[in-house]
Amino acid sequence: MKRFFSQDKLSVALVAGLGTIVVTALLLTAGLYIAGEPITAHLSWYGGVFIPFILILRLYIKRQQLVVTKALFVILFITFIAFIYLLFSTNQLTFNS
Repeated sequence: MKRFFSQDKLSVALVAGLGTIVVTALLLTAGLYIAGEPITAHLSWYGGVFIPFILILRLYIKRQQLVVTKALFVILFITFIAFIYLLFSTNQLTFNS
């Protein structure tokens, strides 16, 4: 498995990036479910799934694996825009004028 993540391929970026986001989101969902809290009331907490993702991105930047790094930046941008859209569409985040 270590050999797979040391490659400079697009598939590594997809597995590492999306895998990190999915696993962190599932752990947060399980924690909210165990605590008996409604998920919709705590949607902004899902912004925390980007913290391990940024740490993985930092690792690949330090290793100078450019293909994986570029792909991770694209994944970060797309998922973050989708997250912000979700917050706006559920009125968890609003513009106050």
